[in-house]
Amino acid sequence: MDLKQIRDLCKTAGFRPNKRLGQNFMVDNNTRKKIISSIRFRSSDTVVEIGAGFGAMTFLLAERFNKVIAVEKDPRVYEIMKPIFQKKENIVFMNEDILKVDLERVRSSDNKLTVFGNIPYYISTPVIEKIIDQRAYVESAYIVMQEELADRIVASPGTRTAGSISYFVQFYTKPKKLFRIKKNVFYPKPQVESCLLELEVLSSPSVKVRNESIMFQIIRRAFSERRKMAINPLSSSGLLAEGRSGWERIFNKCQLDKSSRAENLSLKDYSFIADELYYYKRNI
Repeated sequence: MDLKQIRDLCKTAGFRPNKRLGQNFMVDNNTRKKIISSIRFRSSDTVVEIGAGFGAMTFLLAERFNKVIAVEKDPRVYEIMKPIFQKKENIVFMNEDILKVDLERVRSSDNKLTVFGNIPYYISTPVIEKIIDQRAYVESAYIVMQEELADRIVASPGTRTAGSISYFVQFYTKPKKLFRIKKNVFYPKPQVESCLLELEVLSSPSVKVRNESIMFQIIRRAFSERRKMAINPLSSSGLLAEGRSGWERIFNKCQLDKSSRAENLSLKDYSFIADELYYYKRNI
């Protein structure tokens, strides 16, 4: 649907976009085509669409995928679009919160899912965490999201943009920012710049580590005071009873500079630190 069709439908149904739900509907045909051409397809694929809305992408996805699981949280949109989506046999329309959907159960075969979403900016991080948590059933994801967050996700270690979410996402996936999306392709127009982010789920994590939980505790703590040397917040973290002297010993053993800030350490560096802490905890 283009902008006029959506406005007409909204007027007929007495519908107004809900700011609390972060509703910004895509209305530009060229942008839709560019997104579709960026998605890697397999003819047997099932795609899960997050935030189907008024079907701006749903019908295009249905032309390329064998099955579309269109998830829409807003019951008002669901009631408007249900009779329209029912006309397409390969669209399954669900009035659900994507954060509560079990991706394993919606698969119609053993093939992994592709995920697409034009998602509200306020739930971008929870949605990415959901995809990673259920990565065993996901091959790749394409997310229209706030460009500022996407820049943090794809940021390389050593850059000021890098944060704990960069390391978390890059541990499990290969993220890539595909292209920017202008504000005027949405209705209503959002306040922030957007882009299309690709997440290719890795068959195995990008680095080896004995205990992932320990590593991410270390990363989150190191970034909690990112203007300081990473060893400072780690020393007061309670993760190591010996405090600073223990962390200095670990950094020395890993041959890492004790003056490094959180973003100056690579994922592999953090895996070395985590493994040393893991062995220490096992031997005390």
